[in-house]
Amino acid sequence: MITREVIDVHTHVWPDKIAIRAADNIVNYYGLPRQGDGSISGIFNGAEGFDNVRFVISSATLKPDREHAQVGNDFIINTANADNRFIPLCSFHPFMGFDEAVSELERAKSLGAKGVKIHSDFQRFFIDDENAIEIYKECTRLGLPILFHVGDKNTDFSTPKRVRTVLEKVPDLDVIAAHMCGYGVWDEAEEYLIGEGVFTDTSEALLGMDGKRLYNLIEKHGVDKVMFGSDYPLWNTKFAFNQMEEIGLSEKEKDLIYSENAKRIFDL
Repeated sequence: MITREVIDVHTHVWPDKIAIRAADNIVNYYGLPRQGDGSISGIFNGAEGFDNVRFVISSATLKPDREHAQVGNDFIINTANADNRFIPLCSFHPFMGFDEAVSELERAKSLGAKGVKIHSDFQRFFIDDENAIEIYKECTRLGLPILFHVGDKNTDFSTPKRVRTVLEKVPDLDVIAAHMCGYGVWDEAEEYLIGEGVFTDTSEALLGMDGKRLYNLIEKHGVDKVMFGSDYPLWNTKFAFNQMEEIGLSEKEKDLIYSENAKRIFDL
């Protein structure tokens, strides 16, 4: 039994009727196998043996439509309201319009959303788009941190350089730059984001680097700004946890990465 408190800050779940299809769409895009099926039951199956685990859950609003955003947000928030092991992030699309996006964010926060998830590669907009920037400013007003997917070798939507632009234009925004600040583009991540005032998570990092480099990046960035993530359903929580246990973290570093940093940014 793993008794350490663990908060997996990077997971995705969908309703059972679409979970496998949604999970397959992701793994097919990245050309990776998956360890989970994207369902709520599957996320627990992938954390077997954990005595004290919680999951930050999210999905992305793929269409610039308020109703589409609301349906996705309601599922995530209702899932969390039914089980306190889940911590919900809402989403929006910047092209749904400023007023509609802000209204939806306000509604989602009132229902319990603890932050926002943006995956601009799938949502098909540049992460530093001016329409998005104005809405990010409202996220700051609302006290909603944003978990950004960062990095994609196939597109230019979510580069570390663009995230750096976001930081410069919205300096008070609480940013979580996922995948150690840039999935698959860690040299660029080191140039623009590592060591800067953003949080990050460890999800998928060990797909593209060895444990020594990951440890060095954590030290360079600051362990007080790094959180544990699996990116379920690609990896499950237990597998990602076991991988992290091998990189040589101290007990204090583990406390921060596995739970304490997440509590701080999500106000848990």
